[in-house]
Amino acid sequence: MNRDITSLLGARTAIDRATREVRTAETAVADAKSTREVARSLAREADAVAESARAEADAAARTYFAAANGSGDTSTSLDAAFGAGKDLLAGLSGMARVSQIAGDAAALEKIAAARDDEADAAEEAADAAWAAAEDVPVDAREDDLGDAERALAAARSNMKGLQAKAAASSIAVIDTLPADSGQLSDQGWSQPVAGHLTDGFGPRPNKPIAGVNEFHRGTDVAASCKSPVFAATGGVVVEARADGSYGNWILLDHGSGVSTGYAHLIDGGILVSPGESVAAGQLVGMVGSTGASTGCHLHFEVRLGGVAVDARPFMAARGIALG
Repeated sequence: MNRDITSLLGARTAIDRATREVRTAETAVADAKSTREVARSLAREADAVAESARAEADAAARTYFAAANGSGDTSTSLDAAFGAGKDLLAGLSGMARVSQIAGDAAALEKIAAARDDEADAAEEAADAAWAAAEDVPVDAREDDLGDAERALAAARSNMKGLQAKAAASSIAVIDTLPADSGQLSDQGWSQPVAGHLTDGFGPRPNKPIAGVNEFHRGTDVAASCKSPVFAATGGVVVEARADGSYGNWILLDHGSGVSTGYAHLIDGGILVSPGESVAAGQLVGMVGSTGASTGCHLHFEVRLGGVAVDARPFMAARGIALG
């Protein structure tokens, strides 16, 4: 059984590690998507700048062409000279040489050339901005998340297999029980821990340790630390955490108003997670002495409608003798 416990501790560590990796991958995907959206917004702004710069360059070229040729009909003369859709500046130097240019035509030529360079630079910047936006590795981060989720699912599956193996090797699940009038008495129930009874349900005028309640809500069964703790019957994990004087604590909801609790588990000995479904006799934890405890034991509770009841007669009616 010690080998099983070691394997279960390793499996629990693997689940915790895989869960952290999923959370990290989820954050990376969200960050990548946000970065890409910002980059696309900047690229759209760069497009607008480039479009404006090109319009200014075209206007400057038309102004120069008109001055060089003494024509007011710039659009017609430009299209005739260069052809629609051609680079308006491609022949400016040649036109200047063959025309009798006077006044500010030379200055206008320089301005038009400068505007064309600015437009080219703006268009290159826009292209670079779009390339940067599409280079944000969203797809790769989503692939990483998929890998992390599959690793977590595999770790959880491995844990279930180990729990089933450990349960089968240490304690049999009771399948057939005599019927009584209590809730869920017709389903399988199991001994939560193997050990001997040390304290029962009810008032305790002599407190074993300072700070504990005067009324003991559970049944204490002594067992060595790291001894296996099993689900009393099938249900869903409601709590799996440290809880004050209970120490490390698990609460299972079995339906029909019935729940069971398992307290003082060893550090690292919570082997299930909230929301997880468990079967009767499934390994869920390991005995410890955390919280308000004087030694290794399991504090086992039964609650009906959220109110603690004496676990010994409740379990006895279902064929289970505690301790």
